[in-house]
Amino acid sequence: MTGRPDRTPENDQIYRYLRSEIHFEYSIINARVTWLVTSQAFLFLPLAIGIPLGPESSGVAGSVFFPFIPYLGIAVCLLALLGIVSAVTRVHQWKGKYAATLYAGEDGHGTFAIDQPRSRVVPIVGHMASIGIPLVLTTAWIVVRIFPPS
Repeated sequence: MTGRPDRTPENDQIYRYLRSEIHFEYSIINARVTWLVTSQAFLFLPLAIGIPLGPESSGVAGSVFFPFIPYLGIAVCLLALLGIVSAVTRVHQWKGKYAATLYAGEDGHGTFAIDQPRSRVVPIVGHMASIGIPLVLTTAWIVVRIFPPS
């Protein structure tokens, strides 16, 4: 052996399978974040449209849809966050299985390694947006519910 993993059809098949599962989980994360952001636009809009016009308007708190919409927004954000965290956990499980294969890049070559560079910071920063977006939107809904703008 030359220090690199043996390229066999079986090893290549395992590698491709693990990569496809990781890719699938990342696709799910992206879809959930996209759906979440889209749903939030559809929630903020009716809340704003439901505000009565005129000098006596009490702002968001006077909206026909208040407090229902903020509660719905919080629920949607928390459900999306749960799904995103589950997918991130699944990615880490798949990467753990991948690390046990010949393609883990432990030999110094890293030819087939999934994570380049080998730093714990890179995956953490990569997941911050996926997890941070639902947290920020949840916080925004909580603020709107507790301190409705006038």
